[in-house]
Amino acid sequence: MTDLVLAHDYLVQVGGAERVVAEWAAGFGASRVVTLAYRPETTFEAFRDLDVQASIPPAMSGQVERMLPALPAIAARTSVSGGDVALASSSGWAHRFRYGMPHVVYVHSPARWLYAADDYRLRLSRFRRAGLAVSTPVLRRGDAEAMARASAIVANSEVTRERIRAAYGLDSTVVHPPVEPVATDAAAPPRDLPDGFAVVVARDRGYKNVRLAVDAAREAGLAIVAVGAGSEAIDAPEAGVHGLGRVTDAELCWVYRHAAVVLGAGREDFGLTVLEAALEGTPAATIAAGGYLETVQPGVSGAHAASVTVSDLADAIRAARGMDPAAVRAWGRRFRRDEHVARLTALIETALERT
Repeated sequence: MTDLVLAHDYLVQVGGAERVVAEWAAGFGASRVVTLAYRPETTFEAFRDLDVQASIPPAMSGQVERMLPALPAIAARTSVSGGDVALASSSGWAHRFRYGMPHVVYVHSPARWLYAADDYRLRLSRFRRAGLAVSTPVLRRGDAEAMARASAIVANSEVTRERIRAAYGLDSTVVHPPVEPVATDAAAPPRDLPDGFAVVVARDRGYKNVRLAVDAAREAGLAIVAVGAGSEAIDAPEAGVHGLGRVTDAELCWVYRHAAVVLGAGREDFGLTVLEAALEGTPAATIAAGGYLETVQPGVSGAHAASVTVSDLADAIRAARGMDPAAVRAWGRRFRRDEHVARLTALIETALERT
């Protein structure tokens, strides 16, 4: 591989897109990441060993999502140079950076705040929703112009590929994200959890639909553990709901290994967590939509709900619990990092040849 520079929207949280970039650094041997903002204390420790170049000062990195009106201009002035090719991880911003070399854009989703506004605006105040609605046409034009400059576009799933086509009128190639065990050694969380619990791993986002997962687990007769920033707000052990908030990778590994089933109730573009759990032998029960159609193999690694309702997701939970852990692990291994890196390498080399 030639000298590869990585780019990402902003490194301020622990999420699936950030884990993909961490896996790229390991798989490609890349040492530099360009991003809008970086908060070492709230994202993966793997980035601390890299040269992370952020456009937004550290003192403001915790407010990056509140800076939405200014982010298009900041992204357009964020320069990526000094390598032979760049690999950009984008959910709305990194493809807007100013690249001084050919660049391949890996799309986790076209910007939700532009193309899936109903999902994104669930978290916004009435004032911010109104402002976003007024500015959307102009922002979409700039967004499309930036995406069209890419040397190649890669989608993380078939549903994302269709969203890219709908948003930009551009084609892309699907390469599923790399999935590795979240930790080698497991460590129990610092509180007791019941046996045979369900787990949902999701940050505080409306479209993650954590409440549906909680209600379905309880209808299926299971306690539920919720992991992710904001989940501590729903902590109610007396009701069988254990909101742990953010946990370490070793603790997440323990939760995956000890869970009876992992749940997916949100509108996911891929659904990384169900595969992380699969590598530990834990089956999934999810809605039959989005990336879950590709990350869960019914009858082998889990079950899909017949509809997006509490009762049907509860039925899927009951069905998933009977899956063979060995078969679940075998399914998860199909998404390991080596295959992902090989496919992306071929796409990058082809893009360079065309350039």
